[in-house]
Amino acid sequence: MKTKPPFAARLQKTIIWLLAICLMLVAQSFSHRVYLLGYCALLAIIPLQIAVGNINPEWGSAQSIKRILQYLAIVALVFALSIAITPFLINLGRV
Repeated sequence: MKTKPPFAARLQKTIIWLLAICLMLVAQSFSHRVYLLGYCALLAIIPLQIAVGNINPEWGSAQSIKRILQYLAIVALVFALSIAITPFLINLGRV
């Protein structure tokens, strides 16, 4: 009997497949709506990939989800900080 891979390993593989599908949706040229769907999905999946890519593939679901949420909070903090200091940096460049 085969044992299933750990939760984190399956999640990492799923995220990679979703990224590939989204890139194909963005690369196609027959429908603008499909392009937008792929683009919006990429905007959601890329930060998730950053978090999921930094966890140990051997972890279980509880530990993985806890660590993913921590990493997503760090990513959100970096984005918020970047947005907050951008006006200061722009004004600094004008002087």
